[in-house]
Amino acid sequence: MNLDDLVQEHYEHMSASDRRIWQYICCHKEECRKMTLHQLADACEVSHTTVLRFLQLIGMDGYNDFKAFLKWNSLHQPVFNERSIEENSFNLTRTISSIQQADCSELFRRMDQAKGLYAYGSGAVQKSVAKAMKDYLLLAKKLLHVIEGAEERIMAMRQMQEGDIVFLFSLSGNNPVMNEYARKLKDQGIYLVAICQDGANDLSKLCHFYLPFFTQKIDISPHGLCFHSSAGMLIIAEILLLKYTAYQASRHRDT
Repeated sequence: MNLDDLVQEHYEHMSASDRRIWQYICCHKEECRKMTLHQLADACEVSHTTVLRFLQLIGMDGYNDFKAFLKWNSLHQPVFNERSIEENSFNLTRTISSIQQADCSELFRRMDQAKGLYAYGSGAVQKSVAKAMKDYLLLAKKLLHVIEGAEERIMAMRQMQEGDIVFLFSLSGNNPVMNEYARKLKDQGIYLVAICQDGANDLSKLCHFYLPFFTQKIDISPHGLCFHSSAGMLIIAEILLLKYTAYQASRHRDT
């Protein structure tokens, strides 16, 4: 696992100072390999204890551990593979096929009966998709509440009633904060829908309904920059709206 993966895993818990430190490290990895703890703290305009707290947050035992991690990563610098373009396109096609074939009738039936619909994303991109889904569902005259931050999680859970639905957007499906929240919601009788990457992950097992998207880690520079394509989440949100619209139309024809 590289530094980007560690940070992504704990990003939601980071303070403004933590994110400032990470922004500096991300853009100056080579320079950081030669810096002392105090030099790094000065460059980030924070105290050395703030740097140490940041490192502890992402799972480092100390500054020496961080330096060793930077050195190891520099020896295993990835190179962009042009096949990633083709592979990513193939994954998007697989995601489209998967959501097209998914039987969502039970989910849609519950959506019509639920008094409250909610969405929660575990990261910045996931939250953006949750907001996009809110806009999509407004077209179907459904109000979706987007949950943001720790305080809103607690407030929303207090307002929820048994039978309400929560859409949970996660990249890996193994975010500990997300999954603990899912456990609490499930105990409360909330119907949970997981939208996360395909494969073995805890969130898909916790939820009542699972809509997977297909993705992979893509190395985009020899400096350790990488990302996982999350476009599949938006594709699922869009097609889910269309399938729900078709479901509503079929119900009106039958009445």
